[in-house]
Amino acid sequence: MNAAIILAAGESLRMGFPKQLAEYKGSTILETTIKTVSTYFEDAVVVLGYDSETIIEKVDFKSSAILINENWNEGIISSIRTGLHHLNQNKNFENVFIFLGDQPSVDGKVIQRLLNTKHDFDEVMIPKYRYKYGYPVVVPKYFWNKLEMITQDDSSDEIDSVFGEFDLINFFESSEFKTKSINFNFLRPTDFDEQKDF
Repeated sequence: MNAAIILAAGESLRMGFPKQLAEYKGSTILETTIKTVSTYFEDAVVVLGYDSETIIEKVDFKSSAILINENWNEGIISSIRTGLHHLNQNKNFENVFIFLGDQPSVDGKVIQRLLNTKHDFDEVMIPKYRYKYGYPVVVPKYFWNKLEMITQDDSSDEIDSVFGEFDLINFFESSEFKTKSINFNFLRPTDFDEQKDF
């Protein structure tokens, strides 16, 4: 059984307002992402953080569970921990698909192919879009406890701070973990971080 986590807790400093609420094809960035993910997963959670009350008021979360990461300013790994902790308390999932809430253009064909691809219990699947890795990342339950134990300090040798930048893909690619690349002959989904990205 598979579950999905949508990471949407960031402050959106470069956008100037919660980018989760930015307009995208008649909807919002986050709502579009949720709609796509909910098509493929019965069990999905959305991790919010900064300005969560405003986002909850304005977004249709479908059947997705809403989680609040009170430590959102500690970076993406804290949101991953929040989502995994919730899933570990519930059904017996085998894998989690981790999505970025600011990538509304993720292709359903990518999700379906990842769902259909067999992999080992200790093998992470990462889509590769024309030679560039991207999301969603498929993480077997075998790794969940490992990710839950990571602190933001562990993610950087140079920055002695909880605000260091953790990169999930680099974490798996640069470590001695088994990974499987799933190749797609089109560009990876756009990250909508500022106005010029639209």
